[in-house]
Amino acid sequence: TGLAVMNNMGQIGLALGYTDVSIFVSMMSIWGFFGRILSGTISEHFIKKAGTPRPLWNAASQVMMAVGYLLMALAMPGSLYIGSIVVGVCYGVRLAITVPTASELFGLKYYGLIYNILVLNLPLGSFLFSGLLAGLLYDAEATPTPGGGNSCVGAHCYRLVFVVMACTSIIGVGLDLLLAFRTKDIYAKIHASKKAKKSSGNLR
Repeated sequence: TGLAVMNNMGQIGLALGYTDVSIFVSMMSIWGFFGRILSGTISEHFIKKAGTPRPLWNAASQVMMAVGYLLMALAMPGSLYIGSIVVGVCYGVRLAITVPTASELFGLKYYGLIYNILVLNLPLGSFLFSGLLAGLLYDAEATPTPGGGNSCVGAHCYRLVFVVMACTSIIGVGLDLLLAFRTKDIYAKIHASKKAKKSSGNLR
């Protein structure tokens, strides 16, 4: 869903009355970078400290992403700025957390295959949420223009899109929590292994 927002951010900004929409695309990219850096560092710290399953961070990012979508759906003054930051950070978190999670759960033997299966979510999600959902709902709200095509201006243009994506994020929270619960023993072993290595290193 985050990629769908990135793909449509220009049109979303124009629909909400902004003339310069490049700032929103830039904000999502910049904060996505910070999301990747921070989530990788923080999740690794908590694995070493308490064996916290990485999928919990994905669940937390999904909650924040749902909040970001609802903010953009409300279209209050400044909400697109805040929503862009929140969605950018959370999208970065998901990219950074998913890769090490795959290696920790499935190992490195078939990692290339597993990674490519995982990144299928990018084109598939883009097609479903950006190409189909956003496109169809925008067209339903838009009005025909004299020169052909259609146009939509106002908060209603993408409101339903954001609500649907917020609901999808909440479903994702449940799935991430389920994965975290089912993998807690694996992360407990990873935590014990890291702790043992640290102890042996200190003895030397």
